Amino acid sequence: MKIKDYSFGSDVNDLVVRLSDVHIRKTTSGADYASMLAYDGTDTIEAKIWSFSDEIRNKLSNGEVYKVVGKFKDYQGKMQLNITDIELVGDDVDKSAFYEKAKINTEVLKQNILDYVDMIENNVLKEVTSNIISRYYTPFFNHPAAVSMHHNYISGLAYHTYSMLMLASTYIKMYSFLNSDLIYAGIILHDIGKVIELSGAKGTEYTFEGKMLGHISIGSNIIYATARDLGYEHTEEVTLLNHIVLAHHGEMEFGSPKEPLIPEALVIHLVDLSDSKLAALDKEFAKIKKGEFTQAMNQFDRKSFYYPNINK
Repeated sequence: MKIKDYSFGSDVNDLVVRLSDVHIRKTTSGADYASMLAYDGTDTIEAKIWSFSDEIRNKLSNGEVYKVVGKFKDYQGKMQLNITDIELVGDDVDKSAFYEKAKINTEVLKQNILDYVDMIENNVLKEVTSNIISRYYTPFFNHPAAVSMHHNYISGLAYHTYSMLMLASTYIKMYSFLNSDLIYAGIILHDIGKVIELSGAKGTEYTFEGKMLGHISIGSNIIYATARDLGYEHTEEVTLLNHIVLAHHGEMEFGSPKEPLIPEALVIHLVDLSDSKLAALDKEFAKIKKGEFTQAMNQFDRKSFYYPNINK
């Protein structure tokens, strides 16, 4: 059975899920409990382990696939899985089915993104971008783009990058004053710090460097160090490329040390925001039928979106 086959109050005895984004927290009385996400290969649901015994603590590992026992409860109008016991699945279960992957094959993603690298004509931008992608090739094409918010699956970082490149191509065609080299290099490198900020695709967590520095600062440092090694650290190209990375969240309150001061940085902020928001909606719409509302979404300040019930 899958998550969608259960309803409020249903007992769970043999549901197989991957448990991720695991956090150990305390109740108001000081007792430990575990909060996490449970993914059944199709749908994701919030899960809790309230009776957090030492036995369960020793069995619980972020990103592993388990057969769980528990009950589905109503929490503020939405389903929540309350787990009472877990057991790691055996070799008879295909674990790969419980790890989300990008919609595009990894090899195709690699070629598509490298094609955009080849489009960069400016020597400084091309060398810096090529050097960094070569150095972080494997994690760049395997890492997720986030722990839970968007593109949080295998190759999610590369798929998010490719989606942004395609969106930005339309802006470049529409507005002739935009510098395509800056935009392509900026998009490819805007989240490069996530290869260090995040632990990897399985059981994704924030690393120590990720918690202390964040991907924006890490990415800026990578660009500067690479440019210095190549003798380009004082060029305008590298200064503007670094500005794009520092400004891609758009506003300081959302984590950007700088706000966009060149049109290319503004475009990258816009396509980054668009792709992250629409990817979240895409995931939620896949769970419902036309004519229904999504669950309240954190990405939209807990708003629910309606799926229009009209023909294309």
